[in-house]
Amino acid sequence: MRRTPQQWLTLFEIQRESHLSVKKFCLEQGIPTSSFYKQKAVATPVASIAAREATVMTSPFSQVQLAEPVLKNTNPLRDIKLNIGNIELTLDSQTEVNWLVNLMGQLA
Repeated sequence: MRRTPQQWLTLFEIQRESHLSVKKFCLEQGIPTSSFYKQKAVATPVASIAAREATVMTSPFSQVQLAEPVLKNTNPLRDIKLNIGNIELTLDSQTEVNWLVNLMGQLA
C-alpha cells in the first residue's frame, strides 16, 4: 500500500504516542520496519519542523530574547593596576602584553 507523506507523518505520530517500539507498532500495523525507518528518515526534517512549531505554540515557557549588555564605561583602554602586598603598580594601557607576561612570571 502506498502512503502519502502526510499519512506517514500521521503514522509516526501515532507510533510515538502509542509508546510501542517501532518493531511492535509496525507488526500491529502490517508495515515493514524497513519501510517505516526509510520513510521516517525522509520525513524527519519536515517532522522536526512541525514538531518544533507545535512545541513553540503549546509551550508553557515564555520566549526570552537576550539583549546586548550595556557597558557603563565603553572606553576599552584603561590603566592596569596591580596590588602586590604593600606595592601598587600602575601600568599604562599601552603596555606590551609580552612585557606584562614576563613581569607576572617574575613575580610568581
